[in-house]
Amino acid sequence: MTSGGQTPLRRTLSQMDYELLKKSPDIASIPPLQRFGFAKRRMHDIFAKFEQYLKDLNTFISDTCIHEQSDLSGDAMDVRNMLGQISSIVEVIDRDHMKVAFFGRTSNGKSTVINSMLKDQILPSGIGHTTNCFLSITGVDVQEPYLLRPDSPDKKHAQAIKRLSHSLSKECLDPNAIVRLYWPKTKCALIRDEVVLVDSPGIDMSPDVDGWIDTHCQDADVFVLVANSESTLMHSEKNFFRRVNAKLNQPNIFILNNRWDCSAGEDVSTREEVRSQHKERTIEFIVDELGLMTREEADQRIFFISAKEALKIRLQQSDGLSSGYEERYKEFEDFENRFEHCLSASAIKTKFHSHALRGRDIANSIYEMLTSIDERATNSRAASLNELKQKKQMLEFILKESKAVKEHFKKKIEAVGVHVEKLVSEALREEINRLSNTVDSFSYPFQKDYMNKYKAELESYLEENLGRNLMDRCHMRISAVYDEIKGELCGRVQQLLELQQHNQLGPTQAGLELQSAFEPIYQIDCQSLFMGFQAHLDFQFSFGPTAIARRVMGPKYSVFLGSLEADRNSGGVPCSSRSSVATEATRTDHVTPADGDILLFVATRLLPVFTSKAAVSATVVIATVYNVLGWRVIAASGTVYVGLYAYERLKYTNRAIERRYKQQFCDYASLKLQDIVIYTGNCCSTQVQRDLSSTLSRLLKCTDNGIKILKSQINDLEAEVRRLEVISRSTADRRRVISNYREDISQFLTMFGP
Repeated sequence: MTSGGQTPLRRTLSQMDYELLKKSPDIASIPPLQRFGFAKRRMHDIFAKFEQYLKDLNTFISDTCIHEQSDLSGDAMDVRNMLGQISSIVEVIDRDHMKVAFFGRTSNGKSTVINSMLKDQILPSGIGHTTNCFLSITGVDVQEPYLLRPDSPDKKHAQAIKRLSHSLSKECLDPNAIVRLYWPKTKCALIRDEVVLVDSPGIDMSPDVDGWIDTHCQDADVFVLVANSESTLMHSEKNFFRRVNAKLNQPNIFILNNRWDCSAGEDVSTREEVRSQHKERTIEFIVDELGLMTREEADQRIFFISAKEALKIRLQQSDGLSSGYEERYKEFEDFENRFEHCLSASAIKTKFHSHALRGRDIANSIYEMLTSIDERATNSRAASLNELKQKKQMLEFILKESKAVKEHFKKKIEAVGVHVEKLVSEALREEINRLSNTVDSFSYPFQKDYMNKYKAELESYLEENLGRNLMDRCHMRISAVYDEIKGELCGRVQQLLELQQHNQLGPTQAGLELQSAFEPIYQIDCQSLFMGFQAHLDFQFSFGPTAIARRVMGPKYSVFLGSLEADRNSGGVPCSSRSSVATEATRTDHVTPADGDILLFVATRLLPVFTSKAAVSATVVIATVYNVLGWRVIAASGTVYVGLYAYERLKYTNRAIERRYKQQFCDYASLKLQDIVIYTGNCCSTQVQRDLSSTLSRLLKCTDNGIKILKSQINDLEAEVRRLEVISRSTADRRRVISNYREDISQFLTMFGP
């Protein structure tokens, strides 16, 4: 206490002090009432971060739960429940303050004690029944005090407190109501550190004590019983604390024997005897009957004061002070000191201790949950990696096997193509060899004037027969080879499909057969092929110059015809109009020149020969024959020659002309068909190869679909492995954070624990 009876204002705990104390806490260096503020800020920091941590964890668990389906649904629900609890704790911590409830009988000086502690005449006080309702005093950061009625949110001037709470006022409120007075912190050091003081009506004025306790005292940290030292504890006072003890667990009680200044006129021995009597009876009540504390602790909770004298001293009003006031004022200060220590410790214990324990339990549960999630993620990752390895091996095998199947059957298809080409070519050559029989079997009315119609029908007949005969010769053999390679192909692909577990269709089912039996097209376009054919159907005498030249010259006859054709083209020798039917596409061995052309050629080309020595010899021979045989023989020979001519000319009927036409057509067709033997075989080979290649491609597409699914599964598994790795890293990081929270809470409990 300084001169003038004033105590120094408490230093406010600054942010710098708070940060330093967080790093190296020294509770003893913090003033008692400020310890609560430090503890509150520390608890708020821990739990506010804990709350944000749980929000992030809830998001993490919810996102993970979406992928894990219902595997983490229980954990997600637990996290949401824990988040709700922590959020509630944060709200409670923000609202929490140190609350002191003053009780006693009417006119025992409760309001005067509070005014003395606040060092100001704040609450109405006086003789008789003064306070008619509950009054709470809370420190706020404002310049002017104000109050709130229980039935209105409007702020009222602080001076209205006497009108609302004084029992003699006509506007006084119901005893169970509470008027809240908000006093500037700058005017009072006690309420600067989040201390709320509650004044009450006399406990002997209302029978509803239980209602008072339930409504206004459930969250009180300290109860101060203001008794009248002129008497010992009354029944009403004892009964009140019995009810408090029944409703609250181990309430903190201070007992102030007020008006001890009345003992100033007594001698010292009498004063001490009365003091001892009051103290002993009080100790017996709170220790032996209520069992709230030990006798030593109870001895430190009982004080003999004069609140009126303390208020005068603090208001610097020295008149009316009785002798020995210094000792009574010192005891009042001792009460305040112990009260502050007890209030701070009690408030921290009642407000924060249970929250800290609950927070630690939640942190432990979160740590175990994250450990479980990490274990599940690790196990799932190991399983996914194993499955991924198997999938990759399967994919590699299928790709390798598909490539091998493709290369193998490409070679087989090429070999089948060569075989089919050879088979069809041989069959077509056989048909060419028996072409004359096929042509001879053709029957259609032959008229020389309608040769184009006859030719078209013959071509159609020949085309149909060639196609049918080729099919009869080749189809069974080609089908056998085709079915064999196709069956082998289906079997190999089916093995791949079974390996992919997509074997819903077997090798004999439609999914692998894909289509009906293959039938290559053997059709030969005879109309286009024989377009250049021109028949020479004019009568040709067997012993005419042309026939004789053919027989005499033999193979040289073709050379001779070539020379004749060259002369025609050069214009050196005019040719008969009958030879103009030959076209560019007609073979030279089918050209039959007119006899006049032969004679003309002999006259122009062979005449010089007669001048040679050999010719002279031949002339001599002819003259000799003529002399030997005579003209009769020559005439007879001529007659026979003419007869033969006439016979052949008469025999050259329409049927003979048709036979000649067919013979020329057959010769021409044989030559033309020989030209397309290789082409026809190649076409059939191409058809077979194209169909088998299409089948190979179509069947391999079945495996391609499985490969696509397998690749998609591999991508999904790789994504799942990456996701599980993220979960493992995230849970590891979150476990480190929650471990820090556990350490912070444990440090708080160690620092502020009982």
